Amino acid sequence: MNKSFKRLAAVVSLSLIISTIAVPTAVVCMSTPDVAAATENSSSVTEASDSSFITKPYTNDLELSNKQNEETFERAQSFDNAKETAADIATQIDEKPLDALTQDTEFLLEISNPDYSYEGQAISLTSYDRDILERLVMGEAGAEGFIGCCLVAQAIRDTMVNDGYTSVESVRTSCGYYGSLSITPNQNALDAVEFIFDMGGAAVQHDILYFYAPALCTSGFHESQEFVVQYNNQRFFDRW
Repeated sequence: MNKSFKRLAAVVSLSLIISTIAVPTAVVCMSTPDVAAATENSSSVTEASDSSFITKPYTNDLELSNKQNEETFERAQSFDNAKETAADIATQIDEKPLDALTQDTEFLLEISNPDYSYEGQAISLTSYDRDILERLVMGEAGAEGFIGCCLVAQAIRDTMVNDGYTSVESVRTSCGYYGSLSITPNQNALDAVEFIFDMGGAAVQHDILYFYAPALCTSGFHESQEFVVQYNNQRFFDRW
């Protein structure tokens, strides 16, 4: 009995010792990280950080930037140059509108029946006649723009030249001009008088002596004359 008890006690003690050693070891083995796997995962994360994690807008910006070449920059530079040129021209026109409108062409409108012998003629005006003329052009064509005002001014000038009138006032009272003189002339009317009378310019290469507005009245007389041009609401004629 004594020997059997000792033997049993020895077996139990040995089992306890083995358990004490084996369990922690197993826990340690189970909790030790897989270094190789961790290294591989870390590498994958690094690669992902270099590519798939880049935002789309950033990637697009890079692609667009890479596509820019010398031709692209040259086109951009040409566009900028064109804008600067256009701005310069616009500035020049703003500073000298009348010169800009008339410097490249002798006549403002092309017509189907030009009189190639026709030339504009400058006429000196008294201050009184100038005031009457500017107001008359305004009253007859103030809403017709610069060219419309020039056509009316040319009709007055051509009548003076062809029929021997010595003043604008005599043309106005003798030839049936009914435009109001009470309206302050706008810039188009002032420029038209300067161009036609001071500079000897012409709206068309043809005498024009008569005009009327078909929307306001009918005129068999005007329509019986030589038609020259219609501009906006007015028709202009020479006599046969």
